[in-house]
Amino acid sequence: MARPAKPKTPPDPELGDIPDRLKELSSRLAQEKSTHAAQENPPRQYQGAGDYSKGYRLISEFVAGILVGAAVGYGLDKLFSTLPLFLIIFVLVGFAAGILNMSRAANRTSPTAEELAKMPKPTNDDEDK
Repeated sequence: MARPAKPKTPPDPELGDIPDRLKELSSRLAQEKSTHAAQENPPRQYQGAGDYSKGYRLISEFVAGILVGAAVGYGLDKLFSTLPLFLIIFVLVGFAAGILNMSRAANRTSPTAEELAKMPKPTNDDEDK
């Protein structure tokens, strides 16, 4: 049995033509996405900034090791009244620790975009309460 065809109703004048409006909306969305993606990329002049930050981090790891070693050595020298002995020893230990920390930080790699996408997103349980 064939069903009787529904009579075609003209489009509502207030809504206009829905398919045309959907096409227009999808094209505007695509344009907005491309504009947004272009704005998220940093300008070319800042793309090398990661190298500078890595260099500063390596230098700070090295200097922190020496300063901590010098502070511990100076504190022990003040405690035992043997001023240059522990200061020299712990500055050398701090130097070695700074080199070790620097080499560890230099070998550390940042995760790729694929690895970041695979990581579970953190959940904020405080919002539910």
